[in-house]
Amino acid sequence: MSKLDCKIPAQNFSHQIAGTSILLQPPDQLHQCEKDIAIRQRPAYEKLLIGPAMVFGEMITGGHYIEVLQLGKQMAVGRAQCPSYWSLHKSFVSETGFFGAFYRGFLPWGMLQCLKGLPVLFVQNESMYQLRKRAKLSEHTSERISGFFGGAAQALVVCPTQKIKVMVVASPYLNSLPPLQAIHEVVRANGVGSLYDGFIPMMLRRSLDWGIRFTVSAEVKNYMMNQRRATNKDDRLALHELIICGMVGGAFSALTHPIDNIITNAQKPMPNGTSRDLISVVQRMIQESGGNAFTRGFAMRLVDNAYHMGWMYGVGTVAYEYLRRILRE
Repeated sequence: MSKLDCKIPAQNFSHQIAGTSILLQPPDQLHQCEKDIAIRQRPAYEKLLIGPAMVFGEMITGGHYIEVLQLGKQMAVGRAQCPSYWSLHKSFVSETGFFGAFYRGFLPWGMLQCLKGLPVLFVQNESMYQLRKRAKLSEHTSERISGFFGGAAQALVVCPTQKIKVMVVASPYLNSLPPLQAIHEVVRANGVGSLYDGFIPMMLRRSLDWGIRFTVSAEVKNYMMNQRRATNKDDRLALHELIICGMVGGAFSALTHPIDNIITNAQKPMPNGTSRDLISVVQRMIQESGGNAFTRGFAMRLVDNAYHMGWMYGVGTVAYEYLRRILRE
């Protein structure tokens, strides 16, 4: 691992050799990154708690409804302009009232999706540690690569609950059923295997999505830290600065939105016997809606990803450090 990537406090020692000023770091600070790896006694199990907690906070404060409106756009069929977000909102409110619309499909399917935070931060953190320890990659490089692993792990957990949530959002009938009965109806009509409809594009999309999120967020974070060092300030970022880093990374990850539209179209209610493999879904989307099928809901996806990553990267980082301090004491 490159020592230049270690987080070294701004205090430096300069030494003059042949008229050239050479910047030297104190030995105890110079090897801090290697020490952190060497003394680690266990994986960061705190991440298993932090991840779901951040997703829950994001979802109950508007994140879930943002996704509901986005799903309404994504499931529209036809080449003409699809319903506006305001039209979708009025439609949902007319069916179940404002509170019912705001948390449409949240209990229990949206809430169960809080589990998607369970693997992503833990796997991302653990893979970053292994990349630094075994592959000898720098902290910066490891953070960027580890996001892909976290996203792929998340797809395994999210796919079944996402399938149910899409069906419930699309169907007022399923939305009115008790949770277990809704599951029974979906499985009865489509089979158990239908819970993993769209898994391949979901795994592709989640890995790319989280890879982009962590890569861009890390770049923005390093830029902000370098700016602080340049003015001789402590390079430790405040909560609002970490949230900004996460929101920028989340916004960039919206580039994977076309893949997300493929997933939604693979999981939405369709007649029995309809092919749901990747090629068939893409062909059907093009036939039904043309290029619009891949871009619908992009604006809301941009907002959703930025808001979500602000919680995960910003609030999650501060919460993790706080929890570690408590456990150490």
